[in-house]
Amino acid sequence: MLANAPHRLRTASFYLVFAGVITACQSAPHDVDSLTPPPLNTKIPTTKLSQAQQQLDSLQFTAAEADFQTILKSSSDQITLQQALAGLTLVYLHPQSPFLSVALATATIDRLHQQMTRWPQNAPSLNLLIFSLKLSLAQRLTINEEVRLRENAQTQQQQLLNETFMLRRALEKLRQLTLQ
Repeated sequence: MLANAPHRLRTASFYLVFAGVITACQSAPHDVDSLTPPPLNTKIPTTKLSQAQQQLDSLQFTAAEADFQTILKSSSDQITLQQALAGLTLVYLHPQSPFLSVALATATIDRLHQQMTRWPQNAPSLNLLIFSLKLSLAQRLTINEEVRLRENAQTQQQQLLNETFMLRRALEKLRQLTLQ
């Protein structure tokens, strides 16, 4: 049961983060008095973002990552950029993703936070997401540390078993010598 705990923790944290992304994508109407972001880039239809999110939901990480990167390169709409960054973070944090990377996830979260600081219109809906992503990242780091400690303990245990075996052999030889 304890052996499955890291896997269950990863799965639970992923679903928490994914729920945050869904919440962020369903943002409330924007405050008119706040800073106005650059105009919406019509080259990138909102269906591209929806498509990338659906690919992420169906665990097609390569396609989702490519679509999110395309959106980041070609869109000037701040809300779309923020949602693409959030999606990329999920791609980098998912335990089954071939792009799993704590460093990339951290850099992407930092970039998302900078976007939110510059253009805070979508901040209320993304605050929960950022909290969830940070929590997921902290859990990933904790799991990585626990795995490292477990591997060190296993290595030390193997060394002790080898020493025990060698001492038993030496003791057996000593008994044989004393019986002669």
